Amino acid sequence: MPIEPLPTDRSPLRHVGDSLEQWRVVAGLGRLDVHQMIEEHWSQLIGPRLARITRPEQVRDGRLLVVTDVPAAAEQVRWQATDLVSAIGSVCGDRGAVVGVDVRVRSAGSSAPVD
Repeated sequence: MPIEPLPTDRSPLRHVGDSLEQWRVVAGLGRLDVHQMIEEHWSQLIGPRLARITRPEQVRDGRLLVVTDVPAAAEQVRWQATDLVSAIGSVCGDRGAVVGVDVRVRSAGSSAPVD
């Protein structure tokens, strides 16, 4: 059986970061740069008062998960969800990067949601 050369239209080298980025999207985790941008601009996106008591945990399937240990802050983030999604689209330059916001209340010092 003769040996055929590999197709030349495919690049033999691929950056690990590109592969990880593709895997994150396939796994529904969203682009890593979107989460990083949200973290970097969190105070501007949500306001300095709420930024101190909330944090963006992850983006999965287009939904941002915000966690806090203050129930009133969770309610405030829920009220601001539409504006927050719009602001994230402006910061990231991609209006579809985040389409919704989920908020979880966790007891202080715990990793389990209270909801």
